[in-house]
Amino acid sequence: MAQLSAAELGRLAGPLLIGYVLDWGLFGVLSMQVYIYYLAFPGDPVGYKALVHGSYLLEATKTFLFTNSAFRTFATGFGKLDVLDQVDILWFSIPIMSGMVAFVAQSFYAHRITVLSKSKYFAAVIMLLACIQLAGAIVIGVETKKSILFSRFVKSKVFPIAAIWEGGSAACDVVIAGCMTYYLMRQDSGLNQTRVSLTRFIRLTVETGTLTATIAILTIILTFLPGRPSYYQASVSVLGKVYLNSMMVAFNSRMKIGSTSASNTVHVSIPLTQRAGTRVEVEIPMHSDSQVRTATTREEVSLPDMRYEKDLKRSSQDLGTKFLK
Repeated sequence: MAQLSAAELGRLAGPLLIGYVLDWGLFGVLSMQVYIYYLAFPGDPVGYKALVHGSYLLEATKTFLFTNSAFRTFATGFGKLDVLDQVDILWFSIPIMSGMVAFVAQSFYAHRITVLSKSKYFAAVIMLLACIQLAGAIVIGVETKKSILFSRFVKSKVFPIAAIWEGGSAACDVVIAGCMTYYLMRQDSGLNQTRVSLTRFIRLTVETGTLTATIAILTIILTFLPGRPSYYQASVSVLGKVYLNSMMVAFNSRMKIGSTSASNTVHVSIPLTQRAGTRVEVEIPMHSDSQVRTATTREEVSLPDMRYEKDLKRSSQDLGTKFLK
């Protein structure tokens, strides 16, 4: 390879280095989210646990492959310009694995929309777009492997396929955000607590959907910049982590963190399953003006099941369970 200037070297190595750093950082965030899910929801169905832990293992594998590529590029291959241009295992760890993780997350939201809407129409549209983006990701991965060098890939004619891949992801994310917002708004029962919970779910749905769609669109823009620089490698490297973190936000949004700063606040925890009697646990945090203290009073009351059956079904605490039924 010919001698490169500092600017040309930065354009070649910089996007990959930024992608590695962002991927490692997002993997830390993902690890914390999965650990919180493990602690907070031990009673979730086995299918959801398998989805969370399986997706996490997939991303952990990707991070391991990324670390291997980064070590080869910036450690054992330090100073060798031809190493920067080699595709190595990145043809699999970037496009194919990112497309697989995005497909898993989009399938999860398609299932949620089916549960909320009791219709498979929009779910079918989402799955079609998810399959399109997955197919595009696989084709890009195969073409990248054939190119052997990134410089050859940049000169190839696969950029329309890259547009289909990222465009399909962006379109799928927009449809998911729109459908989730619409059907969550229809769940309003008129209760204030339910309305607050719905507002939180809708805000998180819009924010996560906008984030994933923005990164997909940004990748398309960087791909078609004049001169075909490799800037797109930075954004496409983190796409899978962003999708999986967004999915974990949906899981963990059901968790409620109590505050002891409010005075005369009563927290009522009602079990979701009925047994011989229904147990109501009441916590009353109190504090004085001069010195903040917390005194907790717990009282267990056995109530007849028939009397409180309707109240349990209408409780706003069931909203999170309905969202992830």
